[in-house]
Amino acid sequence: MFRDRLERALHPLIIATIRMDVETWRSVYGILVVPLLLERGGLMSSVRRVLVVDCPEELQIRRVVARSGLLPSAVRAIMATQLSRTERLAHADDVIDNSGTPAALKPQVERLDRRYRELATTTES
Repeated sequence: MFRDRLERALHPLIIATIRMDVETWRSVYGILVVPLLLERGGLMSSVRRVLVVDCPEELQIRRVVARSGLLPSAVRAIMATQLSRTERLAHADDVIDNSGTPAALKPQVERLDRRYRELATTTES
């Protein structure tokens, strides 16, 4: 209940700030990092594509446990409040596979950068 009240109070302010910031961007394209974009939806009208950085759920849990010290059960409880991996992937326009090494990310990011630059020059409004 407290979280809901806090989100109702803060999310409109955060969304307004993000939208003002986006208006000042001067690059060919920009990327908003919004962990709960699909769950909350408040910024969906501000994005043209949804990029999901994905890895298997067990790997995600191991990484969060290593980074945060939370118990696996606590991580699973947090994940249970979010869209499932299947649902996130179903909403994705683009996916980066983050199940490998950091070096494996580079060609994926380079490919998406080329694609996003191409899209930006052909779909400008």
